[in-house]
Amino acid sequence: MKKNILIISGAGVVVLLIGSVIIGRRTKKRERLTSKLLSALSARIEPIKSGIGGQNAFDIHYLDKVSQVVGGRILALKESTATHYANQIKSSFKAWYQGGDDEQKVYGVFRQLKDKVQVSQVVKAYQEEYSKNLIDVLKDRFGKEEIKTVLDIVNTKPNYRTA
Repeated sequence: MKKNILIISGAGVVVLLIGSVIIGRRTKKRERLTSKLLSALSARIEPIKSGIGGQNAFDIHYLDKVSQVVGGRILALKESTATHYANQIKSSFKAWYQGGDDEQKVYGVFRQLKDKVQVSQVVKAYQEEYSKNLIDVLKDRFGKEEIKTVLDIVNTKPNYRTA
């Protein structure tokens, strides 16, 4: 009698274990699908804001990637110059009672940069100086039209320049 109860109990535990594994896998699959769907919807709803994250120029490792592919000597900013530009961008962000953000100053910084490698260097310097991702800061501080203006400025620039 005790042996039958142990066998039935063991079988019940095995069935519960298998069931929980199957349900866990289904849940993870649904979460992945939901995540993909939400990402696609977000990109459709706000293509400007998602577009800034998709730009190579805003990748802090873009200089390294271009160097590996091109292999030649790429013209790049000195770290101090990139930091100077990052400081200019940071100083243009002010509270509403201080006059608000100076979008024209930010546009001016991006216009001064010669290529997307330099943009990426400034983005990297901003992150190193202020421990904040410039993409996130721009998404928070700027509206759709301001972000579109930044993207238009950056998109006209060549990917890199060689010496």
